Order: sequence, then C-alpha cells, then structure tokens
Amino acid sequence: MHDRVAELAGLRAELAICKNGPRESRRETAGQVQEQIDRVRGELDAEAGELEKRAEQLLADGQDGAAGTAREQARTIREVLEADQGSESPKRGGKRTASAAKPPETR
Repeated sequence: MHDRVAELAGLRAELAICKNGPRESRRETAGQVQEQIDRVRGELDAEAGELEKRAEQLLADGQDGAAGTAREQARTIREVLEADQGSESPKRGGKRTASAAKPPETR
C-alpha cells in the first residue's frame, strides 16, 4: 500500500513538472503520466475494496482485532484517494508575505 501511495505522489509531482516545467518537450508526456496516475489510483481502489471485504469476513469470523486493522488500512487508502482527487484541480495562490508591524502609538 505505502509503495503505491508513494508512487502516486511521485507521479503527481512528475505531472506538475510536465505541465508547468520549462521544457516544452515534457508537455507531450503529460498524457502518459496521467495514464500511470489512473492505473495506480485503480490499484489502490481495488486494494481498498479487498481490504473492506476481508474486514467483513474477519468480523463475521469473530476476529475483531484483525477486522479493525483491515478496515483501518482500507480507510487510509480511501483518504489518500480523496486527497489526491482534490489535487486534480490546480490551486493558484498568491505569494504570501508577512506584513510589517504597525509602529506603536504615542500620545
């Protein structure tokens, strides 16, 4: 699970470089990188589904601890996928700098 999560983060960074980087030649590979992102997202989604099924089976067998562990792993994967879904739309933020402190008031 952690390998695919790290791979997804790396692919996201590579896609950002392809789209926003200085080399025009990298823009041509953005589609291929997006395909890889979709593949990894699909694998993670399938893994989460399997873990959820396993948790239900373990719970039915009376293995509450193992079921809880499987359910927690599935939830972690789902949270990663939701967070990654939010990064699909680029966020543009301005440069934030601290404002100077106001001088003390004197009477």
